[in-house]
Amino acid sequence: MLSVRHFCAPNMFTKKRIIIGAAVITLLLLPFIAYYMSPAGSAAESANFYIEKGEGLREIAVKLERAGLIRSRPVFVFYSLFSGSASKFKSGYYSLRADTSVPSLMRLLVAGPAADIKITVREGDTLAQIEKKLVDAGVIKAGALSKFHGKSLEGFLFPDTYRFFKNSSADDVVKKFMTNFHQRAMPALSGANIRLADGKQLSVYELLTVASIIEKEVPFQEDRRLVAGLLYKRLSIGMGLQVDAAPDTYKYSGLPSRPIANPGLDAIRAATEPKASSYLYYLSDPKTRKTIFSKTFEEHKENKFKYLK
Repeated sequence: MLSVRHFCAPNMFTKKRIIIGAAVITLLLLPFIAYYMSPAGSAAESANFYIEKGEGLREIAVKLERAGLIRSRPVFVFYSLFSGSASKFKSGYYSLRADTSVPSLMRLLVAGPAADIKITVREGDTLAQIEKKLVDAGVIKAGALSKFHGKSLEGFLFPDTYRFFKNSSADDVVKKFMTNFHQRAMPALSGANIRLADGKQLSVYELLTVASIIEKEVPFQEDRRLVAGLLYKRLSIGMGLQVDAAPDTYKYSGLPSRPIANPGLDAIRAATEPKASSYLYYLSDPKTRKTIFSKTFEEHKENKFKYLK
């Protein structure tokens, strides 16, 4: 007859083996777990991250992995479920750093996003005006955009509504502007083929400069393509542009050395899709802001007397 001691011994032995085996597996996996839970990048790397309302755990994990904020999507999903955080992530805009560990990242997503700041850039706003808006809102410090690595951003700050965080880096702010510019403006600019009478093809930067002039000079859509064609005609014959929005064009021939403001899509399309005409002169009616065209200088002088006296 078997005693209780004899009956229990095999089960106890089996349990010990299971516990030891689990401990060994855990010890072997610890380096891998620690690696995938560690920060995915350095402090210099950061990303603006957005969780939409109703977005699921796996969708969030995919976006985090693509943004370079986590090392492993499956590990993030597993740890989220294991820690009970999976259903607690809050929607909204985040400014996340790549040197954040998975547990710390989860705490940020559970706590919710910091209050973001909405900044609207309007068609024709200049770099100085846009920088002032950002500085006044506490997004960046003075000079962050105007002195950005010695490069002029005039023309590339595409008019739109943006969301930023307080005390953002200039790199993060410019990245958001440039991403929008390449998505919205570049398709029209890069696809254009505008040539002057001598066969010279205008570059993307030159087209952007023309668009900025049109944005500041011509308020109405129906006039803009005509003005674009007129300006290209002046450039082709070596005539000064003589536009009020860019005073240097009264002193020097050719285009200004850089855009004079930040044009919207309508002005960009006018610059890339000019309309040919017999006009060579124009002015703006101060009362209606309509563009008044003329074919000859004599006709232009009459219009100046009529509208600008």
